[in-house]
Amino acid sequence: MKAKKLVLAIAIFGGMLFTAQATNIIDLDGQTTTEVKKKARDIPSGG
Repeated sequence: MKAKKLVLAIAIFGGMLFTAQATNIIDLDGQTTTEVKKKARDIPSGG
């Protein structure tokens, strides 16, 4: 019973590590960006 709980704990911990690693890989690919792109705007004069 003790070995069964140990294997289960290792499996859960390994799954958490895999999920964290997969998230880091996705972020490094540049698919998710929080950058706001700014561009110059023309302001027409009313005169």
